[in-house]
Amino acid sequence: MNLEDIQKSYGVIVSLGGLCQVTNQIKRHNLRTFSGPLDWFYYPSLSDVNRLLQNRFKKFMKLENMIIEG
Repeated sequence: MNLEDIQKSYGVIVSLGGLCQVTNQIKRHNLRTFSGPLDWFYYPSLSDVNRLLQNRFKKFMKLENMIIEG
């Protein structure tokens, strides 16, 4: 991927990263227009995020799929 390939206008930018870092960068550059479902969650791997997208977030917030820490 080259910078020239991605330098254009976008209708929306969605955060797919964990631990708030991607969201914070989008916000810092005034590109954040809404809070998404992945903004404030931690995902151990990109394959976990891919699975959520492929399954269209089916069972996303089911209690048996959650680990509460802290």
